[in-house]
Amino acid sequence: MKVWILFSVGILLALSQSAYSVDIHNTYKWNRKNVNKNNGKVDRDPWYEWWYYKVVDPKTSKSFFFVYGIVNPWDDAGTMKGTRSYVGMGDFKNKLNLEEHFPISNFSSSYDKTFVAIDSNMATDKKIYGSIIDKSGKIAKWDVDVTKKWSFNATGWATGKMITNIEWYPAQADALCNGTITVGAEVTKLTDAPCYQDRNWGHSFPKWWTWIVSNHFEGHSETALAIGGGKPQFFGKVEPIEGVAIGLKHKGVEYHFRPNDLDLVRVNIKFGKWEVLGLNRKYKIEIVASAPKDQFMDLEFVTPEGKVFHDYETLTGEIKVKLYKRPRYLIGKWELIDTLTTKYGGIEYGSDKDYGLTSLLNENIELFSNF
Repeated sequence: MKVWILFSVGILLALSQSAYSVDIHNTYKWNRKNVNKNNGKVDRDPWYEWWYYKVVDPKTSKSFFFVYGIVNPWDDAGTMKGTRSYVGMGDFKNKLNLEEHFPISNFSSSYDKTFVAIDSNMATDKKIYGSIIDKSGKIAKWDVDVTKKWSFNATGWATGKMITNIEWYPAQADALCNGTITVGAEVTKLTDAPCYQDRNWGHSFPKWWTWIVSNHFEGHSETALAIGGGKPQFFGKVEPIEGVAIGLKHKGVEYHFRPNDLDLVRVNIKFGKWEVLGLNRKYKIEIVASAPKDQFMDLEFVTPEGKVFHDYETLTGEIKVKLYKRPRYLIGKWELIDTLTTKYGGIEYGSDKDYGLTSLLNENIELFSNF
């Protein structure tokens, strides 16, 4: 009897720990409220969501991204231009950007765990695999294990509440990847390579967005940075605010600067150079990110209505971070905690404007110039 009780308790603990380990923001979002209420209703508004993964191999300086997405999952008849499920991958060294579209019936996901299946392609929080054949017949395939180290709740209390038209959640802002990526005859073997996974979902795209991330800083293997934001709509109507959220994990401490926490966050973006300033009650952070134009690719994302959104991205940009703390008794200069640098930073800017990788000067983006 005692053995049976101990066994039962062990099973219950295992189940509770398994449930507790599920990151609710890294699961399927569409129509969730109706499913939870079991009311038989189906959301039929424009909708998109995707699971994005990126990995950089410092040994070879190769960098890749993978994306699994669904657009208008209710639209079986294909009445909206953007309706599809899709799998994409990018090889920045070879400037390869592949995407394969599938009917939405080929897509499945879960409300209870991180799981996406599109045809024979699959992604979870622990593994991704898939394959794409490009127009020339070249095969790209991948089989990669993902080990989570840190997540950053970029919008804090507002995450998942759909106050804005788009949500961004770095579910694995810091992770390690092991496995193989094959492009044609070129095979890349990953061993504890720094990688990353985030989530995006919503009804429509913002006017612009930006993103700066890295988890491979020189001399600081446990440090990770995640920055994201832009100019979204609030409650589907107005665009009164633009800004970004900043998360930094450094020497076991998490620092965050979020506009919805009333922290001061400013950005200054020009093509090839991003400047970000964050300020809260205790700390200040300054970030400068840059990369030459030839390192960027134009990754096109299509809105639910079928409009093309241009996302200019590199995964091997340079980032410099300076972290400060307020002086004691608020007297004197800010005290420098650390200076961090990397040549393996993810940098991007997206909008519905096609800049053709020539210039990226944005009205309403240059919020400050005296950095």
